[in-house]
Amino acid sequence: MKVVVVGAAGQLGRVTAERWAAGHDVTALTRREVDLTDGAAVERALDALAPELIINCAAYNDVDGAEEAPVTAFAVNTLAVRSLAGVAARTGATLVHYSTDFVFDGVERSTPY
Repeated sequence: MKVVVVGAAGQLGRVTAERWAAGHDVTALTRREVDLTDGAAVERALDALAPELIINCAAYNDVDGAEEAPVTAFAVNTLAVRSLAGVAARTGATLVHYSTDFVFDGVERSTPY
C-alpha cells in the first residue's frame, strides 16, 4: 500500500512512518517537503505520490503559542486538514487524522465522536 505520512518530523510522525514502513511503500513528508498551509502545494505533492492512505500527524500543538498566533494555528490545524481531506476525497485515498485530548477528551462520550 502507498502511504504518505504528513508531519513526519514530529514524534508521532516519525514513529508512524517507521511502523508503516514495514510492509508498505511509505513517503514521510515534513514541512520542508510540503507547506500544509498552501493548499495548491498539498494537492501537487499528494497527486504526484498517489497514496492510498494519508496519515496526518502534523499539527500546531503549542497551546499557548496558538493563543498568540491564532491565524497560523488555524491554518495548520484546520485549513491544512481541509486540503488533505479534499485530496483524499478526490483521489479515493483514506485519510487518518489525529486529534488531541485538548479537543476531545475521551471522557464525555463512550462512543466515537
